[in-house]
Amino acid sequence: SSITAARRVFRASGPMAVAAESDELQDGWEKKTSRHDPSQVYFVHSETGRTSWEPPLKRARVRAPALAPHLTSTKAGGNASSKPAAAVVSGDLFAGLPEPEDAAPTKATQKIPEAAAKPLTHIRVLHLLKKHTGSRRPSSWREKVITRTLEEATHQIKEFRKRLAACEGKDELRAEFQRLARKESDCTSAKDGGSLGKFGRGQMQPAFEQAAFALKLDELSHIVNTDSGVHIILRVE
Repeated sequence: SSITAARRVFRASGPMAVAAESDELQDGWEKKTSRHDPSQVYFVHSETGRTSWEPPLKRARVRAPALAPHLTSTKAGGNASSKPAAAVVSGDLFAGLPEPEDAAPTKATQKIPEAAAKPLTHIRVLHLLKKHTGSRRPSSWREKVITRTLEEATHQIKEFRKRLAACEGKDELRAEFQRLARKESDCTSAKDGGSLGKFGRGQMQPAFEQAAFALKLDELSHIVNTDSGVHIILRVE
């Protein structure tokens, strides 16, 4: 039809199409052929999905200014201006443009796999131990012979944990834990504020290790029972 012919002249044969072949496109833009009409070309930005009939050139073209009416050539008895061979048809100039989904996937839609978390091999914790009559060795630096029951030891640890859980901020929590451990813990680590130093897997009793490695940094454990007695643990590294 005359409308299709006009579009082809404007889009495929006009100066813009010629310029697209000789001038360099801006970064990210690519030239594509319309699926509906192979004679038509358009331009797609590979990252944003934007489309354009006009080539987005790095160097803007200088358009020649329109001639003044009195400079246009006329035929005798004719009009001051002549009609072009094919006029640009009014209406939907961009009909047939592909949707953005037809373009290459953008960086925003490409899923970048998250890096796998590095396995935790060594940690440092503070702990507070209360032994009882059922402990593997019911004796400590505080008491030569420990006579408290498991229930009594558990009750004491629960009370200590309540006081620690009420602390505000990690610095206050660490300081209070160390103070309590020096005074109340039945472990020889009491002199170091309950610190066991840095240790890896397989070095502690299984129940203690499992609870300690499950903690986040500056997280306080729940009550932990081992052959040594009843513990609470604070991970500090």
